[in-house]
Amino acid sequence: MEKNLKEARVLLDIPCQLGEGMMWSKRERCLYWVDILHKRIHSYHLESKESACWDLPSYVSKIVPWPDGSGKFLVAMQRGLAVWTKETQDLTVVAELDSRDGQIRTNDGGIDPEGNFWFGTMHMQALSGQGKLMRFRNGTLETVIPEVTIPNGIVWPNNSPYFYFIDTYTREIRRYARPSALDTIRKVGNTFSTLLRVPEELGMPDGMCIGPDGHLWIAHWGGFAVCKWHIETGELLNKIEVDAPHVTSCCFGGPTGSDVFISTAREGLTNEQLESFPDSGKVFHFNLSEGK
Repeated sequence: MEKNLKEARVLLDIPCQLGEGMMWSKRERCLYWVDILHKRIHSYHLESKESACWDLPSYVSKIVPWPDGSGKFLVAMQRGLAVWTKETQDLTVVAELDSRDGQIRTNDGGIDPEGNFWFGTMHMQALSGQGKLMRFRNGTLETVIPEVTIPNGIVWPNNSPYFYFIDTYTREIRRYARPSALDTIRKVGNTFSTLLRVPEELGMPDGMCIGPDGHLWIAHWGGFAVCKWHIETGELLNKIEVDAPHVTSCCFGGPTGSDVFISTAREGLTNEQLESFPDSGKVFHFNLSEGK
């Protein structure tokens, strides 16, 4: 493994119960993330250092830009997908989900190169096989993988025939054949290869993004770190240590794209752990160029 990076630092003192879904907006030069269990969207402007938050009516797990360039956002909520207007806080439902009377919620997701939104669903108690990986394309929901447990990071590397997906329950980073832009999704749950299975001592793989180096950067729940894994060999190359056990998601952004933003959670920690790691739930930051 390459020389370890230095430890990430707290970016701002706003703890989340279950921080998730880090997203850098190039348009606004602003960071967005969610607190799933507090039903809240957060933002932070890196230059002005101004932060804001908005309460939503149900669990929200992911926020991405709406593709029409209007400045609106698509948000994944417990009962479906909605277009959210920040200025007015209007929510317009564009796809409904069966939450099974509140037993199912959404969890993580991302935009593929064709502009389609992929996201996961899971049982509130993370029961095995009760979730799905889904795709929202042209106003229609399609099931990509029908039986998952804790759907998390998903990425589509440039010029690659594969997409990479994490079902945290399996500890695996899986590589799937990438469907073409015009393909109708078929059930592909068994057509994958396992790039790597994360060792227990490194926690469980959670959120994931592609770094400027083209490799996989993965947040490790219970692992105190964001780890960099080789996208072809699965070799552990580097890590950013985080002073919080449950690291949930990460993204790159900032003026040069070398800033790493990291979300964490208080959920699942004992009172003793929270006393030992009081920054749990906060957003952390590290600049790769400064860490070299």
